Amino acid sequence: MNFIGRSIATAANLLTFGALGREYKRAFYEGAKQTTLNRDFNISNNHFELQVAGDRDMLRARARWLSANNPICKSIDKSIIKNVVGTGITLQSKISKDEVKNADELNKKIEALWNEFTKKENFDITARASFRQFQKMLLKSKLTDGEILINCVWTKDKKFPIKFQLIEVDQLDTSKNKNGNNTVFSGVEVDSFGKPIAYHIKTSINSFKSERFDAKNIIHFYDSERATQYRGITDYAQTINNLKDFAAYNDSEIVKNRVLASFATFIKSTNVGGSLFADKKTGEAQGSADPIKEITTGMIKYLRQGEEVQTVQSNQLGNSYNDFMINTTRIIAAGRDISYELAVRDYSKVNFSSARAGLIQDNKRFDDEQMIIVEDALTPMVSMFLDAVVLSGALSLPNDYWTNKEKYVKATWIMPTREWVNPLQDIKAIREEIDLGITSRTRAAAGKGRNFEDIIDEQVKEEQMINEKRKKAGLVVDAVDANTK
Repeated sequence: MNFIGRSIATAANLLTFGALGREYKRAFYEGAKQTTLNRDFNISNNHFELQVAGDRDMLRARARWLSANNPICKSIDKSIIKNVVGTGITLQSKISKDEVKNADELNKKIEALWNEFTKKENFDITARASFRQFQKMLLKSKLTDGEILINCVWTKDKKFPIKFQLIEVDQLDTSKNKNGNNTVFSGVEVDSFGKPIAYHIKTSINSFKSERFDAKNIIHFYDSERATQYRGITDYAQTINNLKDFAAYNDSEIVKNRVLASFATFIKSTNVGGSLFADKKTGEAQGSADPIKEITTGMIKYLRQGEEVQTVQSNQLGNSYNDFMINTTRIIAAGRDISYELAVRDYSKVNFSSARAGLIQDNKRFDDEQMIIVEDALTPMVSMFLDAVVLSGALSLPNDYWTNKEKYVKATWIMPTREWVNPLQDIKAIREEIDLGITSRTRAAAGKGRNFEDIIDEQVKEEQMINEKRKKAGLVVDAVDANTK
């Protein structure tokens, strides 16, 4: 814009007391332009916790309500939990033979102790949740509440002195802002570098008193998206309004169609003898002065003098209900990063290729959730478990355990089995990958939720059992090989 143009624009802006400038405020990026159409879209920049702390509790409350009452939310959450946790994520200890003597023996001892420890009476401080149930509640809380706390409790149990306790984030004390020189963000105390060093947790539900728990004894399970984020946000955040609109529209359609499907008779009569009805007896027996509030099937209603029935007709064209439901469900599914088909179990419009493409993307979402659980919750729990059993004497490890823990905390996690769209085709593809050397039998077995070493042990036992049975029957043992080829 030249000098004359700028002068005219400035003068016009002054004459309109700044209104013209506000109306046509420009920006280099179109997305930053401010107009009357987007005047409610003026968002400020700030520290994450300062910006969202006031919304977090309301989002969590609404998400919990939707989780309990909305069938789509329930379906999506269950699909994610079944595919991520399923029958349970199991531990396989993989201490290296090159680093530790008797590694195989130690691995077996650790796995045996872990399997015993993960029974609910040994694992959970309340003795209510087994390890698998614990994983399900962990993930469910992350999906609905956005976060959950795991309290590591040291007890007087002689064999397994450590226990774990799930604490819902409602018990975080959000009233504190400072603790000495440290800042407290919604119950999370951080040092000058921003590292969480303590959690302020209420001693009981709805209590005003809280205790300070050292961060080394608390596992805060949530998914962080910004560097200044110290608390989680519900996965429902982007879809809450869509879910509410979905439910309201669905209820309206149900009410409308119930009314349209109901058969009712309304009887109009003249005012005879000053009564509201044809006569006093008829009014007492049949009529009512109560206004009509709803129409029920088979209803017969006498109208009062001057009353008549009118209905409001919908102006919807075509099958707008189905279109709205499908499009809204797709938006909800996209907001939850899951395919529409998996969200509502509707596979009527997919073929093999599209089903496979959707499954691949869903599996990536499930893989991400599994990695978060393993890295942020399960692996730290195994480390604490090993500390506990070594201290209690239940497990004997070499003297350098405390100085070289990374040699001994070698946890490999076996994920639950996921079914394939075309098992035969997928198995052939895996065989090709093994033959080409780009994967291993161990990884292939892990992909099916199995431990390859366990598979070999089972096969050896089967061979031994077959040989023993054939010997007892007086059959030739060598014939087994010929029959199995």
